[in-house]
Amino acid sequence: MLSLPAIARELKAGSLLACLWALAPACEPPAPGGGNINIIARSLSATPATWVRCTLQSPTVLSKPLTIPLLAKGDQASTVFKNLPVANDYLLTADALGSGNVILAHGVVAAVSIVKGKTTQVIIYLNPVTPPKPSVNSSPLIDAITLPTDAVAPGGQVTFIGVAHDPEPGQTATLAFSWLPAAACGIIAQARNVPGTDGNHPSQSLATWIAPQKQVTCQITLTVQDVLGLATSASFTVRVAAASDTNPITVSTGSVTIVVQAPPTKSIASMMLNISQSGTPEVDITVPLVQDGTQWSALVSGLPVGTDYVFNLSATASDGTELYHGIATGQTIEKNKTADIVIDMNQSNPTPASLYDTAPVINSLTATATSVSKNDTVVIKIGALDHDAGDTAGIAWDWTVPSSCGALSAPVNTAGDDATPSTSTVVFTATAASAGCQVSVTAMDARLPLYLQSVGTVTIQIADATP
Repeated sequence: MLSLPAIARELKAGSLLACLWALAPACEPPAPGGGNINIIARSLSATPATWVRCTLQSPTVLSKPLTIPLLAKGDQASTVFKNLPVANDYLLTADALGSGNVILAHGVVAAVSIVKGKTTQVIIYLNPVTPPKPSVNSSPLIDAITLPTDAVAPGGQVTFIGVAHDPEPGQTATLAFSWLPAAACGIIAQARNVPGTDGNHPSQSLATWIAPQKQVTCQITLTVQDVLGLATSASFTVRVAAASDTNPITVSTGSVTIVVQAPPTKSIASMMLNISQSGTPEVDITVPLVQDGTQWSALVSGLPVGTDYVFNLSATASDGTELYHGIATGQTIEKNKTADIVIDMNQSNPTPASLYDTAPVINSLTATATSVSKNDTVVIKIGALDHDAGDTAGIAWDWTVPSSCGALSAPVNTAGDDATPSTSTVVFTATAASAGCQVSVTAMDARLPLYLQSVGTVTIQIADATP
């Protein structure tokens, strides 16, 4: 097993990336001359998913499944697995997970081929795990669309594979498939169907597409119809590019690898990673880390490009008690790149910490009014001292208010000293009537901001605006 300093060095060199993709106790390097797979997970029905877990396995060339968490953005999540061994028996599964990591939707596609030097593209559709309410008839469900490459040369031809099933017993075998390229986007030269029986043995359609004689991005639509006329459609795009540019791997998102640098000695039942981005409420995902002996790691892909990412780790015991925590702030996710982050874990028990550090003490919290009308403003100011030498100047502030009743301006902060309180001032604007709108502010310790805090609140009554 690699030592922790060695892991940090290997991460910087990039040689452990394939191992972390596997997220498994043992790791085998990818075979030379392998291929790639571009996975796009989509949902054709609304599911409040926060992340998608993709798993790729092959009984002949992979000793352990490859699993990776993806941030869900709208109805889609995507990633690329690189340097996979060549085989035609890959099985891809994907689960959409929501709050509390409950599985909301699921997808599976079998017999995926990885070709040397090529990028196979698989669009896997996640269908709800809760069956629809009984009805006279239900629409077909598209399971996946597979392309042997994510780009083709002008005039070239490729074969698309569409997979679908019908929730109604007996209808899967009679599903009708139709492929429609957009205008001036080539033709479907031929198509043949392979009937299935049910969701475990879906029907397939194999369509040969001849690309147009020009460089363009083409949209293709697959429609699947049952015998009673209900249909489901899904569209995808294929790049028609010059021969020298037919197989690039480009994504508009980035990834991050996390490795715990100082594994604790206490028994840990689980370790969770929360990823958020300051000022971007859409980015908030919590995924598990995987244990390898005394080390824990994760690779999360599909993160929007940006700065000010916060990676917060929490290690808990079997009874749910937090044993350790770690945090990395101000991190950057770059396009097509993987950020390597090694996080130190600190003991979470606040009692030992208080022996040498204490939380800030709020000594004033004032508001210019506590009863206002809609659209009025209130100036709120807080002051606090930290009795640990030098900590008052470093107090951090976090203001919150329900968006349903008001909004806060950017805070104006002043740094104090051991004798003079630090302060923070905001302007609250009432935007809706409320019997009691609560504005909260947290004063956080300079050394242990997540664990040494004091909270103050101001309750403001908001009446409808006077005519």
